[in-house]
Amino acid sequence: MKPAHRMNIALMLAAGAMLAASAADARITKVVVDPGLSQKPTFGGFSWPGVGQYEKIIGTAYGEVNPADPRNAVIVDIELAPRNASGNVEYFFDFYILKPKNLANGAHKVMYEPPNRGRKTWDTFGRVPAGNDPGSITDPTTLANSFLMPRGYTMVWSGWDASAGSNTTKTAASPLTINLKIAHAAPTPSNPNGTITGPSYEYFTGNGGTSLALTYPPADRNDKTTPKLTHRVHLNDAPSVIDNANWSYNAAGTAITLTSGTFVSNDIYEFSYTAKDPAVNGVGFAAIRDFVAWLRYETQDDYGAGNPLAGDVQRVYTEVVSQPGRLLNDFRHLGFNEA
Repeated sequence: MKPAHRMNIALMLAAGAMLAASAADARITKVVVDPGLSQKPTFGGFSWPGVGQYEKIIGTAYGEVNPADPRNAVIVDIELAPRNASGNVEYFFDFYILKPKNLANGAHKVMYEPPNRGRKTWDTFGRVPAGNDPGSITDPTTLANSFLMPRGYTMVWSGWDASAGSNTTKTAASPLTINLKIAHAAPTPSNPNGTITGPSYEYFTGNGGTSLALTYPPADRNDKTTPKLTHRVHLNDAPSVIDNANWSYNAAGTAITLTSGTFVSNDIYEFSYTAKDPAVNGVGFAAIRDFVAWLRYETQDDYGAGNPLAGDVQRVYTEVVSQPGRLLNDFRHLGFNEA
């Protein structure tokens, strides 16, 4: 169910018009800006010559996709996701936008970056310090030397990846997350809830702690026969099996915990088990497609809230590091660049 946690993929820069036209049955329905986290001006009020000051817009966007649309039917398990009264599958996600206060002075171009497990990775490309709240940068020398703001670009990030987790207390620096539906099969006498189970595989690098988080909950927390946990130091080493008596699931079924010792930092651990409740993760592709399309083409949401970039976006560029490199390859290959 889950790819390797870490894969270093070369920096990619893909330029051009990312999306073409809005789709009636797959769209952003509501955009809610958080006034407590948004900031105008941001960057400590720094102003770039010819561009001016920037503002930070943070909030939550809500969307839905029509499973019957061929552009969405490619999403795995989309037909098994719960639907609303319109027959569509709903989702919502966090977003973070940095834009010139006066868009007329900007470049009319967006740099959209899909976060890496909820984290912004543009710092080398943007010539700014690493951090998940770039609007908090106030050093004038750093800001004057940055790459995108002096050129008037708008920067956009949005949650798309379920592995980014969830935020109990949201701050401007919180990971950008997405809330997705859980797939369910048709109920049967032996499975009245329609719970879906299947083999799941986790690849960890040790963190020096006693527990490692799981992507999906186990189908049976009492099952200590089916799961298999292995350990090795190097990729070419033969994995050694850790006795199932030496670990357990936590009470919530969200992690495995060692009964003694720690997961050695940077060592390799693999865990295979039977899991349940798969999220319809492919909706994350549609969430990117439809949010960028909404920002580029729409003036407001279904409830009258205005689009902060309405009428401004002429080009959308994307820049990716690590896991989002795989995302972008599949995004294009599966046709999600068609809005």
